[in-house]
Amino acid sequence: IFNPKVVQHRPADSFMDYFKISMNFGIGLGPPWIIYQIWAFVATGLYPHERKMVQLFAPASIGLFMLGASFMVVFALSPLLNFLIGVSTWFPLPTDDNPLYRFLRDKPAIVEQATQPAGESRIPILIEDPPAPRDGDLWFNATNERLFLQVGETRYTQPLAKAADKQFVQPFFSVAEYLGFVTNLALAFGLGFQIPLVVIFLIRVGLIPSKQMAAARKYVILGISIAAAILTPSPDVGTMMMLAVPMWLLFEVGLLVGRRVEATKAASASSNDG
Repeated sequence: IFNPKVVQHRPADSFMDYFKISMNFGIGLGPPWIIYQIWAFVATGLYPHERKMVQLFAPASIGLFMLGASFMVVFALSPLLNFLIGVSTWFPLPTDDNPLYRFLRDKPAIVEQATQPAGESRIPILIEDPPAPRDGDLWFNATNERLFLQVGETRYTQPLAKAADKQFVQPFFSVAEYLGFVTNLALAFGLGFQIPLVVIFLIRVGLIPSKQMAAARKYVILGISIAAAILTPSPDVGTMMMLAVPMWLLFEVGLLVGRRVEATKAASASSNDG
């Protein structure tokens, strides 16, 4: 529908974006080492059962965070961008029948054709680029919908759009806006995927029994929806659902594991009493 591009609004944008990317990688790779250092400091003051709990939860938390960010990149990002960018096609093209757009419509520079074409010329339509194009060759690649021109050793290209796909609003994004959107979305999914650990922890320490948590499922789903709306950087419902549905499924997984943990804890307590 459009030729996707990212733009630079200010002279220092590209430099700052490289700096931000480096910082984001540092932030992403740093927590495991920081957590390990904190753990080495506080582990000596914890009881054995507390150390065991941390040893189980910390790797699981990091793994779930990476799983959430990967899920966003592999499965959610592409359909989400297609939907959000596709909204730009909802704006109708300017027409003479629409008084709101009439002043924006371009007036044709030439009303009538001045001369007849000297002869018929055709551009070859190919499925793939020719292996050895000659100087001056022109062709259209139907696979990627691009026009190519060979000039000496240099090949020029221009994407072409279908006339029926012409649209009034053309989306262009700055590098900072795009990277910020993707980074915030990855962070939101990583945090959202922590919900099974929260459920298991609450059941494990006895704050909320599994039966009580299951009975409050509808309120949990409401809370998940609110959390997904807060965590996602975009205000649309599609982005929220992309996070809310996996969070709900992970809640059910956490509840299932929490029940098993609760049963194991009860059996252990009974054997100790016996």
